[in-house]
Amino acid sequence: MNDRLVYRLDALAAIVTGAVLLVWATPLTTLAGWPLPPAFLFGVGLFLVPWAGFNAWVSVQPAVPLRAAWVHLAVDASWVLGSGALLVAYAPGMSAIGVASVAVQTVSVLGVFALKFAGVARPRLARG
Repeated sequence: MNDRLVYRLDALAAIVTGAVLLVWATPLTTLAGWPLPPAFLFGVGLFLVPWAGFNAWVSVQPAVPLRAAWVHLAVDASWVLGSGALLVAYAPGMSAIGVASVAVQTVSVLGVFALKFAGVARPRLARG
């Protein structure tokens, strides 16, 4: 997959998810059935909006800047680990929709991480 396409798709997912979380944090918190306050999801939405912009910027560069790629890998890995921690801590009290939502986005971000990691590793492997 084209490296820049991964960042474009990540930008689209981040802006849509961020906007949804900003607008519907309270009902989504209730739907998920976890004890975290709606401010948690609202905060995630606040993070995702500029994250979408960063992804969009990376996607229009002639080549993915190495530092930007490492920032993305660190953030995506943190997202996956944090989501896993949320599931471990709260899954027993969460609704099935909440558990499925967190699990699906965790696997999705892990897939994006793998594609970005492949993009970082590919040129280095080609050089030998």
